[in-house]
Amino acid sequence: MSNRPKTTIARVTTAAFTFACTLASASIAHARSPAPPAPAGVVDAAPASPAVGATSVDPNIDRGFLLPTAMTQPAGSVTYNNYELLLHGITYGVTDRVQASVTVLSPIVKDMPFVVGFAAVKAQIVATDRFHLALQGSLGWVHAFDTDDANFYMAGVGAFASYCLRSDCTSLVSASATYQLGMTGASSDYAHTLIYGGSVVHRVARHVKLLGEVTSAAGGVGFSGESSNLDGVLVGYGVRFHSDNLAADVGFLRPVTGDSSDDDFLVGLPFASVSYRWQ
Repeated sequence: MSNRPKTTIARVTTAAFTFACTLASASIAHARSPAPPAPAGVVDAAPASPAVGATSVDPNIDRGFLLPTAMTQPAGSVTYNNYELLLHGITYGVTDRVQASVTVLSPIVKDMPFVVGFAAVKAQIVATDRFHLALQGSLGWVHAFDTDDANFYMAGVGAFASYCLRSDCTSLVSASATYQLGMTGASSDYAHTLIYGGSVVHRVARHVKLLGEVTSAAGGVGFSGESSNLDGVLVGYGVRFHSDNLAADVGFLRPVTGDSSDDDFLVGLPFASVSYRWQ
């Protein structure tokens, strides 16, 4: 038998093996080669910070129960806030780290003796993955209809610090201090108040958070007058239910002074607030 068929088979086998090796080498080289550069004008989007993610899913993230936190509303958003059906507010997110708000007292009765309005701007000056620090400036105005000193003006500054208990910043512990100076329009009398306290906002479910807060204050009359602390503290606690656009805080406010009158409050005074945000 001739060796020609065997030689042909050997050549075909060798050629197939060489071809397979060539394909394998080309595949390995392609896998090791660097990725082609992105087209001109295309910029990779940076991942959103945890704080931005937290603010986008909780319209009440900029406060605890009553006290402010260091968090701010998202850029371009408009949030309506209602407290006890009495106070109405609008907050606008100027940037992700700056917000402006206006709050007024609604006319409850026809012969209401006064009107109240506040305006404030809050800005974050420190924003890391976990820690946030914000400063706030505010102005207020009260007009009384049945007194000679018809106008009372207020100016305030505040500092708020928040620390994220979770990596996504959906749970916070915060501390705040706000100094308010008040004066009448008809005299040179001054009154000053320092409001301070702390709050905890703790997420227990995707759309449910527990709220806890302790507030106290000190104040006096005149620049040279002595300041005195208020007796006791105001304790607030409750639950927050929220979606991306709607949030409701329901709970109680209870004064704790160590006096026997504290027994008059079993669980505290009911308190509720509602917010709706357009983004």
